Amino acid sequence: MPAYSYRCSCGQRQEVNRPMSESHLPVLCDKCSFVMMRDFKTDFGRQHFGDIWPMASYAAGVHPKQIPEMREFDKQHEVPTDYNEDGDPVFKGPKHRRKYCEAHGLFDRNAGPSDPVPARCR
Repeated sequence: MPAYSYRCSCGQRQEVNRPMSESHLPVLCDKCSFVMMRDFKTDFGRQHFGDIWPMASYAAGVHPKQIPEMREFDKQHEVPTDYNEDGDPVFKGPKHRRKYCEAHGLFDRNAGPSDPVPARCR
């Protein structure tokens, strides 16, 4: 059953599990009893609550056996990076992410101002 995010004008946020056929039905705020609005930005991952850094990147991950090799590579390219147990690099902030991705030849297709871009676009 899908989870839907809702937001109220009083600041309350709530996630509700319900069938898709009921996604259009109103949800009342527990705090003030007003009807909450559907929060599409949160549902589709375009908004984060609080600070998102540090951030682990599954897309830039390596096999766990490659972690020591990648740490050495990162050190040589002056972008020391920690990895979690799954082999995902953990970025400290947007500048760290950009520098790491550029060193590894990675980029973000939906790039914003601080995101890594392909070399041909610089």
